[in-house]
Amino acid sequence: MPNPDESYDVVIVGAGPGGLSCAKNLAGSGLSVLVLEKSPDIGMKICSGEISSKVFPGEDPTKKFKGAQEWRRVIVGTKKGKTQIDFDHPFLWTVGRYELESHLRKECEKDAKIAIRFSEPVVGIDSERVRTIRKTYRYRFLVGADGSFSKVREFLELPMEDIVGYAFHYVVPKPADEFRVYWLPDTFPRGYGYMMSKSRGATMIGGAMGGTDVLHSRLAPRVKSWVKEEFDIDISKHKCEGFKGNADFRGWRFRRDKDPGAGDKHADYSHNIFLVGDAAGLLNPVTTEGIFYAVKSGEGVAKHIRNDPEGKRIMDRMESTHRAQVFLFSVFSNPDLPFCRMVEWVLENPTGGIRKRIFDFIFWRFFDG
Repeated sequence: MPNPDESYDVVIVGAGPGGLSCAKNLAGSGLSVLVLEKSPDIGMKICSGEISSKVFPGEDPTKKFKGAQEWRRVIVGTKKGKTQIDFDHPFLWTVGRYELESHLRKECEKDAKIAIRFSEPVVGIDSERVRTIRKTYRYRFLVGADGSFSKVREFLELPMEDIVGYAFHYVVPKPADEFRVYWLPDTFPRGYGYMMSKSRGATMIGGAMGGTDVLHSRLAPRVKSWVKEEFDIDISKHKCEGFKGNADFRGWRFRRDKDPGAGDKHADYSHNIFLVGDAAGLLNPVTTEGIFYAVKSGEGVAKHIRNDPEGKRIMDRMESTHRAQVFLFSVFSNPDLPFCRMVEWVLENPTGGIRKRIFDFIFWRFFDG
């Protein structure tokens, strides 16, 4: 006889910051939760492990994560040169993806009703079940926290075309000693160049471009040429990586065809499929910050499933903020509009006069929320 399906109240696809945050915030609810992860372990996404103060508000990441590196200095580059800017308090901390996700995982493991299974890529989804390479799982609530290539988003038939970004970089196997951002509209239209931490022990140097007309194949040769010229390193000796980011938000809660039942104390059966983080398109297209949006949307969806009104309030705020970010990105990153050159003007001398006031206001608005 075939093995019977396993049944869970909540199945979460993806054990990144969004999926683990969602599971963590379901702890103690009495709901059975299964987290499915295609990779063999946590912390394997290739983007950086840096967090802003919004991720753990009111807490010092250097005390929460041993060895966390704080950043109080940013170097801003334009075609006219580079400017060093120092602040009296940190704007980011390098924690590391593995360390961050390990923390969230430990919180999940405090609840025996939460299970996390690795090396289980999802191969099929319908209105009642999720199928992996190993088995089939029934769900009452399904959460897609599986990034830019989300199987749950694909099942919902949501396009991903409005704001999609690509990044390509080289990995230098030593800790970053500088945090640099370059505004070079002619080199990276609708994007930027960067040198920043990938993890506590590695630096990534590359560029990102976004927009509906950007293909990954256009980015890599630009990065290759620019990195060789700007940093004078032998790129043949370093591993390169590329990834896709999704800021095409189309909603966070969705219906399925069949109502799972009535009379349960746990929430809103009119919507029982959810998207969080990059799967939902909740990525800041201006800064490409993603971890906060994944963690916070995971919390919001979990609270909504628990029938806590704060969950919808969190998600409504995130949606409103995201729409404003997309508008700013569309206006200021377009090299055909004068606003793009206005940003360039500010960044050419962000340490004095009106340009400093503009820079400081926008910079801290993004990083502190």
